[in-house]
Amino acid sequence: MKDYKVIVVNAYESRQEKYKSDPRYELHKAIWWENVSEKDLEEYHFYHNCNYDRRKKIFACSESHKNVLKKIINEDLRDIIIIEDDAIIDFDSLYLLDEINEFCYVGGDINSVLVKDFKKFDKKKIRDTLHAGINIINPKIYRVGWACGYYIPNKEVASLILEKIPNGKKHRAIDVEYVKLQQKGIISKFLYPSIVRLNMVEALQGFNGNDYGSHYKEGDGNLY
Repeated sequence: MKDYKVIVVNAYESRQEKYKSDPRYELHKAIWWENVSEKDLEEYHFYHNCNYDRRKKIFACSESHKNVLKKIINEDLRDIIIIEDDAIIDFDSLYLLDEINEFCYVGGDINSVLVKDFKKFDKKKIRDTLHAGINIINPKIYRVGWACGYYIPNKEVASLILEKIPNGKKHRAIDVEYVKLQQKGIISKFLYPSIVRLNMVEALQGFNGNDYGSHYKEGDGNLY
């Protein structure tokens, strides 16, 4: 098995303890949203109903992920899993990535291509078509959203992803940028079932808490 390292995008100091005792995790300090300026936000596109604080949180989250990609490039890192600080990963299943040499989701959410269809989208119908292991995203039928867990094999892949962002005149939330790359065929793989599990108490306290609600009702913090 490859020598995987998990880099945690860490915004909350209170969430550090669960990672510090395991050397396979490395904490990467995130940009704190309250330090984001109004000028910073000019670089980004947001939905019209996105309030000011949420805009700052989206910016902070997205730029923090990009900073980890830059770290991979600058330090020539290999076999990196990026997760957010409300998640943990099943290390025993990482061997499933051993033959992958491109961006691959290890956790996230399957949903409709269009946001307007989210509520009526039948996720179970898609899950029933998947097999255990690496699956290919069909961007005409569904998207894989959220950026709570994904694999970057090397600096070349990190560079490719960064070079393709933004997918328009302005930047968007990092998970939206990645969905755009799915539509272009640049991101195409995901590991199913998810090997990332959310701490739902922490996840619900984050700025995407409303999006995690359905998983919380299922009770176990598993994704997809």
